This record gives sequence, C-alpha cells and structure tokens, in this order.
Amino acid sequence: MIHTKIDTRSISILGVCMLVLSLFLHDSANAEGVPDSNSVSAVDKDTISYRTEFTDLKDKNLTSIFKATSQLIALNDHPPPTLVALERRVRTDLDTFQKVLRSEGYYDGKLTYRIEAKQRPVQVFIDVDTGPRYHTKQYLIEYVGPGSDTGGLPRESVDVGLSLGNPARTQLIVDAQKRLLQTLAGIGHPLAIIIDQKVVVDHGDNSMSVKIQIEPGETARFGSLIVEETTDIDTDYIKSFVPWNKGDIFDRRKVNKLRDLLLGTGLFATVAIERPNQLNQEGMLPVTIRVSKRKHRSIGLAGRWSTDEGFAVEAFWEHRNLLGRQERLTLATEIGEIKQEFDASFVKPNFLHQHQNLLVNGALAHEDTPAYKGPLTRYFGGLERPINKEWRILAGFPVEFSNLSDLQGTRDFFLFGLDIQGNRDTSNDRLDPSEGTRIRLSLRPYSGKGEGAGDTIFLISEMSGTGYYAPDEGRRFIFAGRAKLGSIVGEETSTLPANKRFYAGGGASIRGYEFQSVGPLDPDKTPLGGRSLFEIGTELRIKLTDTIGGVIFLEGGNVYDDEFPDISSDLQWAAGVGVRYFTAVGPMRLDFGFPLNSRKGIDDSMQFYISIGQAF
Repeated sequence: MIHTKIDTRSISILGVCMLVLSLFLHDSANAEGVPDSNSVSAVDKDTISYRTEFTDLKDKNLTSIFKATSQLIALNDHPPPTLVALERRVRTDLDTFQKVLRSEGYYDGKLTYRIEAKQRPVQVFIDVDTGPRYHTKQYLIEYVGPGSDTGGLPRESVDVGLSLGNPARTQLIVDAQKRLLQTLAGIGHPLAIIIDQKVVVDHGDNSMSVKIQIEPGETARFGSLIVEETTDIDTDYIKSFVPWNKGDIFDRRKVNKLRDLLLGTGLFATVAIERPNQLNQEGMLPVTIRVSKRKHRSIGLAGRWSTDEGFAVEAFWEHRNLLGRQERLTLATEIGEIKQEFDASFVKPNFLHQHQNLLVNGALAHEDTPAYKGPLTRYFGGLERPINKEWRILAGFPVEFSNLSDLQGTRDFFLFGLDIQGNRDTSNDRLDPSEGTRIRLSLRPYSGKGEGAGDTIFLISEMSGTGYYAPDEGRRFIFAGRAKLGSIVGEETSTLPANKRFYAGGGASIRGYEFQSVGPLDPDKTPLGGRSLFEIGTELRIKLTDTIGGVIFLEGGNVYDDEFPDISSDLQWAAGVGVRYFTAVGPMRLDFGFPLNSRKGIDDSMQFYISIGQAF
C-alpha cells in the first residue's frame, strides 16, 4: 500500500491562488459584457438580468433599425455581472443610435437613458427625442474635366432618382451617386470618376444640400469583341447574343443584358465580361468574354403513386449542347399502369431569328385508361418565340395516328392539326411557386379520317390559369388558386377520338375522385368523356419548418356532353389535406382527397396521391 502525505499549508496557498485567478478570469471575461464559457457557473449566480425599452419612439422603421443594431438586445441572453458593465452597453448603444438618427435624417436627435436598478429584471429605458426630420433641399451635379461639355448628361436630382423635399437619409444620397454612375455608364461614360462630394446640413431650415463633382471622361464606344476559346461551344453562337455593334456608344445596360442572355442559355456556370479602364487610341473599349461551361448532359428519374392511377416511373436523358449551339435533345420514357410512352424531343434555339426556337417532337405510346386503351403515335413540329416580356406564343403542326378501343369499338384515326398556344408565366418557381401567375390559352383545330367515322373536323379550345400569393414576408403561408375551361366544337362526343375528349378527376384534376371518373358515365361506370370542361380549385399551403409543410385544398368541376360547360350546376366537389417535404429539387407531396358530394356506388371515400412538385 502506498501512502501520500500532503502539507495542509500547501492546500491553503493553492486555494487562495485559485480564488484570485477565478476572480481575474471572471472580470476579464465580462469586460465586453459576455460570460466566459469557463466561468458560466460563477456568472450565473450573480448577473444582472435586464429588459430594454425605447420610449417616445414613433417611427417604426427607426425602431426596427435600433433593435437590429442594439448591443443591449443582441446580448440580452448574456447578462452582465455588474451595473457598470450594463451601463457600458447602454453608452455603446447610444453612440450607435446617434449615428442611426443622422443617417435617417434626424440631425437634432437627442438620446438619454434611465436604469431602474431596483426592478427585477432591471429596466433600461432609452428615451428618444428624434427632433424634426431634415429634408433634401438641393442636389447639384458639377462636371469637370474631359467630357464635361457633352450634351445629355444627367444634371438634375430627378435624373438620379432623387426627389427634393424627401427625408435627408444617407442611403438616398448613396443610391443617387450609384445611379448617377450607372446612368453615365449607360450613355457612353463608363469611366466616370467621382472627384468630390460635399454634404451641408443647415440647422436653420432643417435641410441638407449635396454637391457632387464628377469627371465623366470622353464618350466611349464599343471596340473589338474577343471570346475566349471554348471546347465544344461555337464561338460565333456566343457572339450572336451580343446586343451591340462595334462603334456603338458604350452602354453598360447592354453588357448586363449580354451576361443575362448567356447565363440564361444554361450552358455556362460563369460569365465574365471585361473591359479596360482606359480608351484605346480610337476612343473605344474592347470587350472580352470569358465563360466557364456547365455540364451539358444530365439524367433524371421520378416516380408517382396514387390509388386511382397506380404506380408510374419516369426517366430521361438530356444533352443541352448537341451541335455546339445550345441544341437540346431529350429522350424520356414513362412506364406506368395507365401509360407506357417513349418520347424524343429536339429544341434548336435562335432558329432563323433571335429568341425563336424550333421544336420537334415524336412519341410512341400505349394508354390503358378507364375510358379507352390502345397504341398511338404523335409527331409535332413548330416554332416558339416571345411577343413581349411576359407572353410567349407557340405555333406548330401536330400529326397523330391512333388505334384506340372505347365504347364505340376499336377505331383507327389519322389526325392532322394546327396547335396555337399563348403562355404567360410570372411565377417565381417552376415546382414550388409562391407568387405570380400562369395563363395558358390554346386553340387546336384538327382534320382527319376515322375508321367508321369518315372525315372528321373539330376545334379544341382551352383556357387555364393559376395564381399564387404569400401574405407574409417569410412566405410561410401561400394561397394558390386555379381555373380551367375547355370546349370542343365540330363533332359529337361519340364521333370524337377517345383521347381528344375532355375528362376530369385524378391527381392532376379534381383530387378525391378516380382518374377520368368525373363526367358522363355509362351504366357500367365507364367514362364517356365530353365536349366541355370546367375545373376550379384553391389551396392553402403552410410551411411549418424549412423542410416540412402542409396543405388544405378544395376543388370542383365537371365534364359535359354539350359544347360549352354549364358552370352553374352539377359540380363535383372534393376537399383534402396534404403533406409536403421540401427538397433541393422541389417538394415531394402526399395528398388525401375526399369527395364532398360523392355519387352512390361510383366514388370511393378517399383517394391519395404521391408525387413531386406542387399540385399546380
């Protein structure tokens, strides 16, 4: 056995040393008012908990700024050990708040504070007397040096977006200077230099005057264009996006537009457009384009499952630069209980005209729906282009061969048509929109021959729209709505090809009803389809966390044998709830739909759907 002897005097000396050291660490850790992690237990026993209140502060924007910049509020969960340390925080805040007052145009603001130490928690009152808010009285722009005598230079405050009489906020002056340089860069002076800026505050009339002195430089013009070599992207194709010609007056807005156009192709990860900081001997600015490409090939896989349509899986392969000029080839396949399809599509951008796309598509399919079944082949060729900033139009020629069996028997159809579409999409996300609208208008006249039906000619018209609105800044709540109208004229329902009629019900239509089950049915409950359609739906989407959300929805509609829908009656309604799991590629959804006015012996009590992306 080993015995250890310890001198008790050593214990006493060591204890005193440890006590002194702990007090030293305690004070130094709280010099900034934040407890040190090694002395939390000591600080917790003796700290000053407090509450902060701003008095006489009626400007809500100013209140928000104070709270965002306050050390008192930021460190509220780390109370100081003494009133002296608390007061140090208060004085630091007063210095910050005084700067905030001046930046917001309150140049006579006064700040005082009160600490009621007997309260628990301690009450800290910041008394704010903002005084009058100063206004902008004058904004003078003075040009000096080369280019100062050029006509058309911005010279008034309104030319830089500054209205005299507005609050004399520092940010407004900073923004005005930025807009002045941007305006000059847009009219041939990208090398403009700020020489001096003087700000004078007049306490006599509570105003602020600004005088800015700037050297615009000589008028610059676009010079030669250099595109760095790219391995598999045609250099001439990159140059085709350039919105200027050599010798045009330099305009930075055109440079920004070129950058956006190139990034919008999806071919490039980065786009850098560079110019020198001085004119060449010809008074021009050469431009160099440097790009780094993205991967041009991708594959994808998706699946869905519902009680009415069963299971389906989709896969695709895509090449986004097939021939070196952004041509996109997509091969896709779908295998499901309702449909099996192989689809090939080709898009050639900027075909014959800038922003005009050539579209070519072909598909082989076999469909086995409650209303019909059989093989069909589809082809399409057409053009798509924008007509303004919001609308795009598409026009092309669809051709279709089908051999479908329905209640009229098995019939062959050959159809040739014209497809004209107008699309407007201002939504902010393809799979999970929270604002904006989508509108689609479609006219599709068809002519052809059908076995047992002779010559056939008919016109399909459709109009649909969706809208999205988020009432809160965090977009935790989103109201979404949709409506759809359709009409077919020229043939009776029975003589129409079965796949051209309207059907309703299912996950992409009226949730809660089986696929194609809403509308006319035969005695065996087989869908007959119709010549007109009306659907309407609304949905409240709630984001509970960053990854989990829920929805509540109400949908209704019907299919009619008449050419035009009678929306005043006979609507089938359904309601439901759903869960969303948000991923990087879009939300995964699980929906449960319940028919509200179910038809006896026809409708089940519930349907559920699993898919990717919002319902609409």
